[in-house]
Amino acid sequence: MESLDTEVRARKTLGTVEYVESSGFTQGVLPTKKDVVQNMLYLLQPKRAGQAQRSKEDAAQLLAEHLQEHWLVCNLHTIATQNIKKLILKMYEEFTRLYQTRKQRQNQAFTERADKFNESSEKEITRTRC
Repeated sequence: MESLDTEVRARKTLGTVEYVESSGFTQGVLPTKKDVVQNMLYLLQPKRAGQAQRSKEDAAQLLAEHLQEHWLVCNLHTIATQNIKKLILKMYEEFTRLYQTRKQRQNQAFTERADKFNESSEKEITRTRC
């Protein structure tokens, strides 16, 4: 039976690709960069983070631990949680920098950078069954 999800979800469009907040990863599938960004969007939503509002570092730490557990379930060798956190923060900062670019500054170079990010977000980590 389909869930009646009436909550408003955070949606951000970068170029032609839409990023919609999500919580967790698909069971048995390795996550992509896009999945990681969408999980960060979910963790950083004020209504999800609580009164204190979660920092990017805290969200990245939670996500790094979750990602490491997911990789272990998929029987993959993992790196230290701290290194995963650094990678997540770097990726999310790049996404945020591109997303927050003002419309009048979105020239050909911006479009190329956004397209490159969107392309790598789908292809960087292959979607294979574990």
